[in-house]
Amino acid sequence: MSTPISGRCRCGEIVYEFSSEPTRKYLCYCRDCQYFTGTDKIFVISGPRNTFNLCSGSPVNYDVVADSGATITRSFCGCCGSSLFIYPKIDHVYYFDEDDVICVAAGTLDEPNKFSPDFAVFVSRAPAWATFPEGIECHP
Repeated sequence: MSTPISGRCRCGEIVYEFSSEPTRKYLCYCRDCQYFTGTDKIFVISGPRNTFNLCSGSPVNYDVVADSGATITRSFCGCCGSSLFIYPKIDHVYYFDEDDVICVAAGTLDEPNKFSPDFAVFVSRAPAWATFPEGIECHP
């Protein structure tokens, strides 16, 4: 990849970039992601942590127990409140020992139209009014 994938929070306090292509691109409809975004889902791209660089700012981090039962760390901007990052823990369901990744909220990318989701997870937890893109694999 020649150009890094970059992004930022709404106020620009926190700026980040990836030096690799995403390893996963997906929608998550779990209840925790609904709280994190304030809507029916989140679209995230994930990539290896060792290719992620926090260029400026310090996000606020907190741990939660996700629908999978795994404890994950979520990050947001303490200035503007933008939901930014998810650091999944190894749960041997969605992330395995070789997956040392960070997930980035795709809406914070400088080029949010550059990627599309490949699949969706926790669709059984979506609210009745949720929307589902056509043509992607959905997992309950």
